[in-house]
Amino acid sequence: MLFLPRVKFQIESYRTSEEVRTLLQSVTDTERKWFTYPDREFFGKVGEKDFKIMPVPGDIVFMGTKMHVKNSFLPVIEGQIREERNGTIVDVRMRLFWFVFGFMVVWFSVPVFVFLTALMALITGSPDGWGLAAVMGLFILFGQIMVRCGFYFPARKARRRLEELFGAVSMDV
Repeated sequence: MLFLPRVKFQIESYRTSEEVRTLLQSVTDTERKWFTYPDREFFGKVGEKDFKIMPVPGDIVFMGTKMHVKNSFLPVIEGQIREERNGTIVDVRMRLFWFVFGFMVVWFSVPVFVFLTALMALITGSPDGWGLAAVMGLFILFGQIMVRCGFYFPARKARRRLEELFGAVSMDV
C-alpha cells in the first residue's frame, strides 16, 4: 500500500557473514521486558542467515525528567544475510508492525470513504459537503504526517546505525 511507509535497501559489507551476525547480535537484546527497555540499541531475534529486530524507543528529557517514549510506528527491521565473493550482502526491509498496519488501514479507509462521499455531494450541487470534505482531508493529512514522522525518523536512524555497524554504505532497492 502506497499510503503506508516501508523501506527496502541492501548493505554491501566487506565483512564475512559470521562477523556481520556477531556485530548485529552485539547490539541486539533478545528479550524485551514489559514497561522497561533493554540497554542495547535493538531488540529482537538474530538467526544464522536472517534477523527480525526493532529499534529501542528513544528517551526524551522534559523539564529535567528523562522519559521513555512509546512510538507505535517504530519500524520492524527484517533482513537476510548472504555471503558473496567480496564480502556479505544484507537485504533489509523495514515495515510497520502488523497490528499498526491493520489499524492504519482502518484509520485511512473510513475518512477516505467519507471524503469521497462529501466530494460526490459537492459534485451533485449540495453546499454542505465542503465542511465535511475539509475535515476529512485534514484527518487524512494528520494521519499521514503522524505515521511518516513516527516511522521514517527512527528508520533513518536505524539504517545509519546498521551502515556504521557493518562498515558499509547501503543502496535502495
